[in-house]
Amino acid sequence: MNNGKVGWQGNFVAVITPFDERGEIDEPAFCANLAFLVEGGAHGVVVSGCTGEAWALTAEERLRLFRLAVDAVGQRATVIAGTGGISTQAVIDLSLAAKDVGVAGVMVLPPYYAMPGRREIIGHYDAISRAVKHPILLYNIPRRVGVNLTPDLLDELAALDWTVAVKESSGDFIQLVETVARVGARLNVFTGHSATRGVPSIVMGAKGLVSSLESQIMGRDAIEMYDLVKRGDLGRARDAQMRTLDLDQSLRSIGTFPANLKAAMNMIGRRAGTTRAPILPLSEEDAAKVRVVLERMRLIPVAV
Repeated sequence: MNNGKVGWQGNFVAVITPFDERGEIDEPAFCANLAFLVEGGAHGVVVSGCTGEAWALTAEERLRLFRLAVDAVGQRATVIAGTGGISTQAVIDLSLAAKDVGVAGVMVLPPYYAMPGRREIIGHYDAISRAVKHPILLYNIPRRVGVNLTPDLLDELAALDWTVAVKESSGDFIQLVETVARVGARLNVFTGHSATRGVPSIVMGAKGLVSSLESQIMGRDAIEMYDLVKRGDLGRARDAQMRTLDLDQSLRSIGTFPANLKAAMNMIGRRAGTTRAPILPLSEEDAAKVRVVLERMRLIPVAV
């Protein structure tokens, strides 16, 4: 339960993990991206989540990314480490290591593949809370995990000592609103899918956004959406939301995420590198489609 442990709010960006042509982590590109985002107004960064291809990283690589992020932007933004996994003990071990390198908190999704019941889900988080004693951002993404952290389940999880926030990425706006109503006084509620629902989420009481594709392509023009709403500049906020919605829907229909995001970043001159298997780089045909979207939205010059 938060109890004032954290005051997290704002736009936290779930960052990519750039890989070079050998398939190794491109550390300078990773740090450059974090600096770009924070200089563009990001209040925090989330490392080693879905956007960061956490499934393709070893525990040692994830920890190395956490350390790099803390060193690069930890004095200017909140650094959240994605430490989720199937084994409760493995999540505890990585979370303790992340805590030691100085991250502000850890993001933990329910254990996937194991098909846990309600009692096991609560036990998983309770064990992590008791062992790690560091702020936990619960991550609800049922499409990828097969478990939905519904408002009534979050009501129980909010009672744990170190659960302080939730990233609500179910894609169901009504569930987001019900989550804010049910646990918003005890957990800082962040919305995922902010490119499609960031503005209405903040209006309805969410404390922040966990953005992804839009912020790493558009930079400040997307990141500032949160601040525009908080300042009451709803006209500009709506315009930004319509633009991020257009970008998100156009790019996510091409290839596989985050290969489409990385292709777009590379095209606008921001080093994102390639993906790791099983996610493959875009085909030439799909890359050409991405270029058309970026040209149409005037994010890159139109090719002559």
